[in-house]
Amino acid sequence: MYKKKSKKPIYIAAAAVILLVALLVIVQSGLSRQIGQKKTMETETESEKTAETETDVPSHNILLYKSSSGTIEFDAGWLVSDNDSDSVLQVEENILVTMLITPSEGKALESVDVLDYDMQTVSSVVRSVSGTEDASGQMRLSFVMPDRDIFINFNFIDVASETITQTEAAETEETAPYGLTLHGVTNEVMSSYNGALDEQKFLQAIGDALQIDSEESEYRMVTDVYFGDSVDAGDSDTPKVCYYIYFNGYETWRVLSTYYVAEDSWVFTNVTGETEAETEAVDANIIISGTSETDAVISVDSGAGTSTGTGSSDTGISTSSTYSSEGTTTTTTSFDILSVSTVFLSYVGDENAFYQAAFEYILGKGYTGSITGTMSSYEISPENQTATIRIMLSTGGTITGTYNKSANTYSFSGL
Repeated sequence: MYKKKSKKPIYIAAAAVILLVALLVIVQSGLSRQIGQKKTMETETESEKTAETETDVPSHNILLYKSSSGTIEFDAGWLVSDNDSDSVLQVEENILVTMLITPSEGKALESVDVLDYDMQTVSSVVRSVSGTEDASGQMRLSFVMPDRDIFINFNFIDVASETITQTEAAETEETAPYGLTLHGVTNEVMSSYNGALDEQKFLQAIGDALQIDSEESEYRMVTDVYFGDSVDAGDSDTPKVCYYIYFNGYETWRVLSTYYVAEDSWVFTNVTGETEAETEAVDANIIISGTSETDAVISVDSGAGTSTGTGSSDTGISTSSTYSSEGTTTTTTSFDILSVSTVFLSYVGDENAFYQAAFEYILGKGYTGSITGTMSSYEISPENQTATIRIMLSTGGTITGTYNKSANTYSFSGL
């Protein structure tokens, strides 16, 4: 009898095959996914490495030598090492490097050396932070970091030494008036002039007033001018500055310098030895009286109606005139004026007019014979444009004269 076989084992085997195939497909798919992820990660890593390589900029060292004459400030992030003598910084190429330099008190920055180790100069700029040329203030150093190691050295100088050097250079370039050399310009002197003392102008003024370049001037041998003690100008509404000025280092050879601030001008008064200038104060209109035994000698010729002046400081020159007419007695009159200040003569300008005016006053008072006068003092007032003199006569009398500069006239009194 034919028996029908069961198909169940066949179905089970087919199902197992199908399941196995499905598992293989799943496993293969998972492996492919993992491999793909790994490749992606590797690609990303390579990209990151490439990017890092492309952005990695090399850095180089700066050896910074320190100085006790100033302090140097820079970006703290650059500092690699530091000791008492130097600092080492590390900066990337092509970065703008800026440093702030502050000199110590009494010091100024003279120069900055930025060099590589082949002693080649690296281009740099040093400027004042305040925008002035005062190198004793804060300065800023700027340069672009090169592609090599470098070192920097800061050079400082004493401010006083720099000032002296500049002053000496200026004196060399500009010749002093009359070849004079000025000494004793201290801080006190500059302060009394409110810092406005022009040394060249002062020397020009004293040379002009004393006629130093004249062969007849008693000051023609002056080469050195010294500021001495200040003189109290007294109570006055007119600002003035008074100093004794000495010549060639001699304590007894001096004049009184009076500077009128408003007019920016000087008047120089002769002072020899112990004179009235030691005791008379300067008021609003008067410069301390001066006397001199070595000034020009004046001689007047009454007959010719003219007067002459000489630069001689030793003797007077007497000239005489004779008045005579039929039946009258001949009368001879001579008049010498000694110790006339060259400063006074410079102020009045026309010497002959002064001599003639004084002589005519003497004649008008009826004096005859040989008369000698000595100028004992003079006072000059630029504000009032007047000059006052005193002349002591050999006869025992004294005359006082006043010169009015604006009117160019003389008036006398006395006797």
